[in-house]
Amino acid sequence: MINNMKILCMSHGKMAEGVVQSAKMIVGDVKYLDYVNAYVDKDVDVDNQIKHYLAENAGQTIIVCTDIFGGSVNNNWLRYMKQEKNIYLVAGLSLPLLIELVLGLGKKSNENINSIIERAIENAKNSVKFCNEIDFEVTKDDF
Repeated sequence: MINNMKILCMSHGKMAEGVVQSAKMIVGDVKYLDYVNAYVDKDVDVDNQIKHYLAENAGQTIIVCTDIFGGSVNNNWLRYMKQEKNIYLVAGLSLPLLIELVLGLGKKSNENINSIIERAIENAKNSVKFCNEIDFEVTKDDF
């Protein structure tokens, strides 16, 4: 794993929390995996949540996964891209994406972070299937 690394999931509502909890059920309790729920408290400003997270994690490299490209959470993070050189922003948060990122970062390799992110995005895209269009035969296993 790359040192001083965080993966932050941030979404409208509690989607980020749910995806992180599900990922931890599958890959284990990964300490560098965080979430922030936006817009769950009307008195908490999204930009302040981001500033607070950045202050708490100063010096860390952060992969930020937001729910919707062009959504307010993603747009708020975009404003920090020029001033914070250690942020990688990915829109389209999903469980397959998060698992791929965690597994990719957990490998002991010299692969750069851009390659890990690009592979995770590609594999997450390939995990979306319209199952009615798949030609397969269901077999019953005897246990």
